[in-house]
Amino acid sequence: MEKVVCSSFFLILAATFALSGQLVNADGDFNHHEALDEEGKFELLWKFDDEKIEFEARVQTTGWVGLGLSPNGGMPGSDIAIGWVKDGTAHLTDRYADAKAQPPVDESQDWELVSGYENETHTVLRFNRKLTTCDDKDRVINEDTMRVLWAWHDEDPADESGVNGPAYHGTNRGVRSTVLLSNIIAPPNFTETNYTTVDLLMNNVAIPDRTDTTYWCQIFQMPELPSKHHMIKYEPIITPGNEGLAHHLLIYSCEKDKNVTFLPEEHPGHRCRSPNMPMDWWPCYDGSLVAAWAIGAEEFVYPEHVGFPFGGADDSRYLLMEMHYDNPQLTSGIRDSSGLRLTLSPELRDNDLGILEVGVKVSPFHVVPPRAEGFVSAGFCNTNCMNAFLEELGQPIHIIGLELHSHLLGVKMSAKLIRNGTEIEIARDDNYDFNLQFTRMLKEEVTVYPGDTLVTECTYRSTEKDKITYGGPGTSEEMCEAFLTYYPRFNLTFCDSLPNVYSTVSFAGVENFQVDGRNFVITAPERLVNKTYREVMETVTWTDEKAQQFSKSLLEGPLPFHTICRATHQSTVNTTPLATALPFPRGIRTGPEDICSGRTPPGQATTRVPVVVGDGSGASRPGLPAVMIFACMVALVLTVWKP
Repeated sequence: MEKVVCSSFFLILAATFALSGQLVNADGDFNHHEALDEEGKFELLWKFDDEKIEFEARVQTTGWVGLGLSPNGGMPGSDIAIGWVKDGTAHLTDRYADAKAQPPVDESQDWELVSGYENETHTVLRFNRKLTTCDDKDRVINEDTMRVLWAWHDEDPADESGVNGPAYHGTNRGVRSTVLLSNIIAPPNFTETNYTTVDLLMNNVAIPDRTDTTYWCQIFQMPELPSKHHMIKYEPIITPGNEGLAHHLLIYSCEKDKNVTFLPEEHPGHRCRSPNMPMDWWPCYDGSLVAAWAIGAEEFVYPEHVGFPFGGADDSRYLLMEMHYDNPQLTSGIRDSSGLRLTLSPELRDNDLGILEVGVKVSPFHVVPPRAEGFVSAGFCNTNCMNAFLEELGQPIHIIGLELHSHLLGVKMSAKLIRNGTEIEIARDDNYDFNLQFTRMLKEEVTVYPGDTLVTECTYRSTEKDKITYGGPGTSEEMCEAFLTYYPRFNLTFCDSLPNVYSTVSFAGVENFQVDGRNFVITAPERLVNKTYREVMETVTWTDEKAQQFSKSLLEGPLPFHTICRATHQSTVNTTPLATALPFPRGIRTGPEDICSGRTPPGQATTRVPVVVGDGSGASRPGLPAVMIFACMVALVLTVWKP
């Protein structure tokens, strides 16, 4: 059994920031704060309301300071503010970049200077801007991931622009991904006066250097608690130097009163789902999701009315942690002891919290074509599953936050709820960054009632790819998932779907196939017989247009999606009859108010249209009987199959 480190102490919180030898409150009247550079020389503080955002830049320079909002991390297309303090007077200019050069001054000066000063070492500028300015040279500031550019120079400019304008920054520049309009709750919101911390850490794992993706598992035993506790916070503890290696982790609760193989304290654990992993670890995957963490996320503090339960009558003391290591350079000799620190309190909150995953089932039948500018995939939670578990709970659930998760090709993600034919957006990120994944707290809770359908949608950009990217756990493969944080906890943990397999392969020209054990056997047409599933999919001449046709054929086609839902040990719900084939759910999408034109875009009725199947030419193909299609699909999805 892996060692668990515990300590109890009284909560004392203080946050300070050192500036020119003085202790300055890191937040002041600001509630967000980040160091944009590795050395902490560019500190950015901010706050926002429904209309404006206000920044304070504290930079170790006595020259000019620059802050920009970029669409992709580069200068072209960026909205930039450059300011300085000269002879006691603060200056600020609103600019835009159309090239990698000195950004010209914008005709519309929307960045407003509030104050500024400098001392012997630092320049401090406070400035604000409307979230939406309606200036086509400005970027809208919303809840998307923003690529924030930062730069400085050690000298003030003589003029605003031209040869005497801001000089080239040299190496004093960079980019950082962040979510400016984040509703994350800060640690000072703790109301508890005492708590216990538990460290769940890997034990000096030797990271394999022959594969870029490794899933590593370890079993932990929680301390014996005298009464029910609530987890009120968790935070990552990453081995120094391994910040890019530990990609994400999931923690599951194992079943109570079941035998679990514990390892010697010095044992590092096992590869997940491998023959070496003890068989009695496998059922832990059917337990509740305790925590989900991914790269870029920092500590996560729960709102005051919720906590994750530990130590109750039905609770197991045993946890399974699954860590995803990403080693794309196949570097050898790396050791890791990363994990999570859980904060538990005996002062119970009003509600038990849970985590529910909704999206596309992780499978090689999840296909992302190459050369696509914006290929859309989506998965949903079968309403039959949701209804059954809500009925078992006896009340609706309330979503308070979520983590969006895809891999390297993901550029946009959203989570939605469909109720009575209307689509309600829970959260979205139109500028998704694989390296910044965290739980986004909702401004307003979203209630899920019987009859509601949850949907996760992903948009992928694969213009640099020459071959298909298939669904899978590896970083070079793809996923499309949302981990929803909600209350009160019920017994549904995973609720996914997958496009009909026949819809997928018929686009490449397959007319008939069989499932022979773990093998996918094509029987018609003759020209595709003896080809593997992947060989067939690669026969399509993929273009962006063809990729859009493929997406439309899957999401709007006549064949149903396969659905899967997974219950916890405590549930009495039989999920087998619930996993029925259903058409992809569609709803009326209401556009946001366009404040720049004073009108609201009309709702878009997302009605289903006939699917185009075949070899990509648009020619129709003879289909399989629906019952046979569904049977084949179920067999393939539920079988451990290697394409």
